[in-house]
Amino acid sequence: MKKILLAILSVFLLFSCSWNTQTNTNTTNTWSESLDVINPDADYLYFYWITCPHCIKVAEYFKENDIMNKYKIEKREVWENDANDKIFQKELDDLWIKEEERGVPFMIRKSDKKHFSWDKQIIEELKPIVTN
Repeated sequence: MKKILLAILSVFLLFSCSWNTQTNTNTTNTWSESLDVINPDADYLYFYWITCPHCIKVAEYFKENDIMNKYKIEKREVWENDANDKIFQKELDDLWIKEEERGVPFMIRKSDKKHFSWDKQIIEELKPIVTN
């Protein structure tokens, strides 16, 4: 009986720590703008989660380099917003990306449908205008 209680308590403590970490990550988000920037004329579609560590790196790069003012980017948060997630999934379907290979951050260049996954690829795509 003691082992069962100890196991339940351990699971509860683990869940509490995990929940606290997720909450704290959300409050340290450096993306000071609104969650979504909807721009039908954008050159890029960018999909992300607020709590994703890779997305946070991209958000920091965007902020440090004023990317939203240098590029036309439509950004959509897909974890909290089901409508955005449906758009994201449709874009991935259109690109023939397998479900097991899907994730955020994810960016699509609309002109040629070239896509970029994870923070490093996205940052590399946006560097030319920052360095010019």
